[in-house]
Amino acid sequence: MTTLKQFNMTSALLLASLVSAVSCSDTVSLRGSTIDEITILEKDKTEQAPAMDYQACLALADVTSLMADKAVQYKDASQNAEEPLFNCVYVYKPSVDKYADNPEKLAARIALNGFRGVYLSPGGSRLASADSWLRRFISTCSDLNIEVYATFYEDPEVFVSEVAADACIQKVLTYNRTVPYKERFSGISADLEPHTIKTDIGLGWIWNTNNGNGEGGPNDSLLKVTLDRLELARKKMHTSGLRLHEAIWCHYQEMYSAGKVTSGSINHFTDVCDWVSLMAYRSNTDSVWAISTPSLDACEKNSGCINICIKTATNDEPSTTLLPNGWNALIETVGTLKARGLEYSCFNGIDMFQYDAFETMWEWVNDKN
Repeated sequence: MTTLKQFNMTSALLLASLVSAVSCSDTVSLRGSTIDEITILEKDKTEQAPAMDYQACLALADVTSLMADKAVQYKDASQNAEEPLFNCVYVYKPSVDKYADNPEKLAARIALNGFRGVYLSPGGSRLASADSWLRRFISTCSDLNIEVYATFYEDPEVFVSEVAADACIQKVLTYNRTVPYKERFSGISADLEPHTIKTDIGLGWIWNTNNGNGEGGPNDSLLKVTLDRLELARKKMHTSGLRLHEAIWCHYQEMYSAGKVTSGSINHFTDVCDWVSLMAYRSNTDSVWAISTPSLDACEKNSGCINICIKTATNDEPSTTLLPNGWNALIETVGTLKARGLEYSCFNGIDMFQYDAFETMWEWVNDKN
C-alpha cells in the first residue's frame, strides 16, 4: 500500500485543490455579463470539502498496491501542490463500456491520478434519457471535486448551421435541467477541428494546409466559422453559469503568425473559450514542448488559459503517442512539461488523451507491459 508520506502528500494536494478554481480561468471568466453565475458555479465545485476522502477514494478505485503507488507518482509529477493545475482527461466509449456496471469506480480511478476535470463523450441517447450511468458517474466526480464537461459539440452539422449548433447545446442544457445539481455537467468541451474537413460538408470550403491559405481563403473561412460557433456556445454556456472548453490543433498559431490566415490565433480561441487544450500530440518530451511554445508565447501576451494535451492513445501515427515510451518516460515527460509550463502565467494544466490508454499503462506491472 502507499506509504504514510505518500498519503500525506496526496491529502495536501487534495486540500489545496479546494481553494482554487482553474488557475488562470478567473481572468477569462470576467468576460461577459454573467460572472456572478460562473462564480457561484466555481464556488460550489471547489470550495467545499470533498464528500469522499483519499482512503474512501482508494477503496472505491479497487487498485493494486503497485497502481496506488504509480497514481501517487503520476500526481506528484503532473500536479502542483501550491496551486493545483486543472489537469483533465478524455473519457470515451471504451472506458464507459469497461465500467458499464460501476461508473463510481471509474471516477475514483481518475481522481487518484490527480485529474480535476473530465471531458466525457456522453452520447446523444444517454443525454436525452438522463441515463443513470451518466448521473452516477458525474455525481461521484462531484463528490471527488472533479468537474465533468460534455464532449458533445463536434459534429459537422455544427459548422454548417447555427440551428444545428444550438440544438446540440440545448441537449446538454436540457440534461442539466433534468437532474440534481451534483449530477450536472460543468459545461461543454468542444472539439471543432476545421483542419480535418477534407470534403465539402455544405459550406463550400475544404481545408488544405498548403494551398488553402490567404485572407478569405478556405482555411481562413473555416477557422472563422469555428470561432463563430464557439462564440455562440460561450454565450449559451455563460448564460447558464457554465463554461466552454475547446481542443485546438497545434499549428493554428503558427499559420496565423506566418500570415497564412487572419483567424485562428491562440488568442482568438481563448477570447471565445474559458480555456483551450492544445493538441500537442508527439512521441517525446521535446517535440511536445516545441509545438506548444508558439501558442504559449502568444497567449502570454494576452489573457487566456492553455492546457497542453498529450496523447497515450494509439489510434493514429506512432509519432503522435507517448505510450510506447513506457511509464517511467511518461512520468518524466509530464514532470518536465509541468516545470516548463509553470514559467507561463497562461499555463493551466496537462490534459491526457485518452483515459483508456492511460489506464493500460497504469496497469502495467513492468515499465512497458
